[in-house]
Amino acid sequence: MNLRLSFHVVGTFLKFFGLFLLIPSICSFIYRDGDLYIFLLTAGITSISGYLLEWLFKQVEEKTVIYRKEAFLIAFLCWIAACLFGAIPYFFMPLFESPIDALFESVSGYTTTGATVISNVENLPHGILFYRSFTQWLGGMGIIVLGIAIFPKLSGGGVNLMNSETPGPVTEKLTPKIAETAKKLWFVYIGLSVLLVLLLYLSKMPVFDSIVTSFSTLSTGGFSIKNNSIEGYNSSLIEILITLFMFFGGINFLVHYHFISGRFLKVFKSSELKFYTLIAILVVSVLSIYLWFNEYPNFLDALRYSSFQGISILTTTGFSSTDFDLWSEFAVFLLFVLMFIGACSGSTSGSIKVLRILILIKEIFTREINRLIKPRAVLVIKIDNRTVTEEVIASVTSFILLYLLIFALSVLVVLFVEDISLLGALSACATSIGNVGPGFSELGPTHSYQFLSGFTKIWLSILMLLGRLELFTILVIFTPMFWKN
Repeated sequence: MNLRLSFHVVGTFLKFFGLFLLIPSICSFIYRDGDLYIFLLTAGITSISGYLLEWLFKQVEEKTVIYRKEAFLIAFLCWIAACLFGAIPYFFMPLFESPIDALFESVSGYTTTGATVISNVENLPHGILFYRSFTQWLGGMGIIVLGIAIFPKLSGGGVNLMNSETPGPVTEKLTPKIAETAKKLWFVYIGLSVLLVLLLYLSKMPVFDSIVTSFSTLSTGGFSIKNNSIEGYNSSLIEILITLFMFFGGINFLVHYHFISGRFLKVFKSSELKFYTLIAILVVSVLSIYLWFNEYPNFLDALRYSSFQGISILTTTGFSSTDFDLWSEFAVFLLFVLMFIGACSGSTSGSIKVLRILILIKEIFTREINRLIKPRAVLVIKIDNRTVTEEVIASVTSFILLYLLIFALSVLVVLFVEDISLLGALSACATSIGNVGPGFSELGPTHSYQFLSGFTKIWLSILMLLGRLELFTILVIFTPMFWKN
């Protein structure tokens, strides 16, 4: 374990990360809401801290290799550093009661969870509003992937670093050089974001609103500058566009690149994309019919709200176009189940991911059930005509079991600490580890997490980080074997 190298790389990351924190200051300068100094101070503190850390752990050799252990530690430390330094702007805002609130908002932003402790976001300065959504946009594609794209010294361990952060069980390279792959992914991400900004603006949404909403949509983050989220715009056209781009945000960005590059056959053969699309269609269809018979007499209204909310929760975005917490038990439970599914691996969404669920389904029905009939048969699981190895199957099974175990234990912890309903505790933990955002009951789309105790906010923040970094990236650091030579 090369600790010196790990801390040196984190210092380099912070040095440049501080420059990105200058971007919201442009918004503050334009609107002159009095929060410009906050971002200048934040950027200065972050970059200077990075310079000091880089200098203290200066490398003797210019060329060093980042192995798997260093990659896990660097990914963990970079995310912790981003959340801690990212909390500085909130810390200087008088609306936060404690540093824990500031940290919770920062973690929720960078992990694209979208849970908030702010009850009235419409009173915030433009700079802070921009910053909240900007943190989600940075965290959506991944701060490590961003680092690989722009830091030459990370290219030596780029594969290990990207594997430690990229959501999902399979990581594919577009090019032999991992840095080029990272650049292409960010190119697609930026392109889709700009396209959505233009479409929202043409749909009569103000320019500022279009930019920050685009950030929160493509990142499947869910922070909004309206107290009642997207419902505040009362526009079916805007809801259609956001629904479409939330769905796009849930697609593996490698698939997006293949589509833009004209490799349509590779796109259409994607088993994960087909399964993801099938789930989305089934959810919207079932929810639309149910709401038509039980909530909305007009079928178009039922289709409108079910499409938006179904895709929003499936992709773990967390936007709301209506108070879905008021829906009847079947609809609420269906949305609750969606919180555990998520979208595609390699996308900006959270939760378990449909690829893992697809592999588990194939394992159950292709192998385990058929093995009862033919015990000696050699049964192989394939995804996109590629054999899924035993290591991947074991990893998927372990991940899902661990995910559910951590969720169950967390619900017990929240119920022990808080005077909260069972549904509230269930949704709080599900939305945190799944990076969804709004829940049900006391934590529904019209409520905030402000009333929770400091301990619970810290616990939920840990769940957000665990969910964003796919559990094992963090947990492996706390095992004895990790620190053995």
